[in-house]
Amino acid sequence: MFWLPLTILSYALNAVALVTDKFLLTKKIPNPAVYTIIISLLGVLSVVLLPFGWSPPTGFELLVELAAGFLFGLALLVMFEALSRGEASRVIPFINGLQPLVILPLVWLLIGEEIGGKFLWAFILIIIGSVLITWGKGQAQKGTYLLSVISAIIFGVSLVLSKFAFDLQGSFITPFVMTRVGGLFFALLLLAIPANFRFFVAEAKNPETQTGTLLILGQTAGALAVVLVNLAIAISHNVTAIINALQGLQYVFLLAIVAVLAKKFPKVLHEQMSRQVLWQKIVATVLIIAGLVVLAF
Repeated sequence: MFWLPLTILSYALNAVALVTDKFLLTKKIPNPAVYTIIISLLGVLSVVLLPFGWSPPTGFELLVELAAGFLFGLALLVMFEALSRGEASRVIPFINGLQPLVILPLVWLLIGEEIGGKFLWAFILIIIGSVLITWGKGQAQKGTYLLSVISAIIFGVSLVLSKFAFDLQGSFITPFVMTRVGGLFFALLLLAIPANFRFFVAEAKNPETQTGTLLILGQTAGALAVVLVNLAIAISHNVTAIINALQGLQYVFLLAIVAVLAKKFPKVLHEQMSRQVLWQKIVATVLIIAGLVVLAF
């Protein structure tokens, strides 16, 4: 059962990473494009993995991998823009809840995997939860949830392409690294915009110690989350569906962290945490989790 604590820790760390993203976007690096550039550049550090499993891709495989990474960078940009405008405890469950509704039909069309009748029930639960979590005034600026929908769609396409790339090459390391290179291309495209370049150079010349510490903390937590959940899958037997279903714990951790920090940093997190709103978020989160559980099983 060692896979269970690893899974729980993984989703807790990912929640920490997401709250850190929100904090940095609001307080330290308010330009989502520049934040995307920084994250994408850090992703290229994955090249250190190549000696442990390099297998030369064909031209088509490389194209799929680069496209998946490029779209992942675009999805990050749109998600960070939505996150900078709205509450983390609303935006993140909304985006992540919608992703399976994009991924499953695409997988059915492109790869031929069966969807099954459970998709309809999951669709209903997730949509109701997503509508409920966006209901009310909150702190969302105009366009927040439209951006969230766009982000979920792009993430879905990127993840399906990544899955396709893994299947094509029959390996993990090379497609994983090449998708990060695709993200680098997107970062370079963003850097070609003069305003982004100036902001990035200014940030690089005068990095605040606190900003660097938070960035390292968030990215380390996110990277560890990915490693731990994959390790949990690797050492477990026939519980992959359970591990995927437990993703809902991430939203529970996220809501708990935000509820605590919102009182200390109200001008940073901009979270509505009255009793009524908190119960609304809890119920909506439970519905989204229930939808994910239905899909997992």
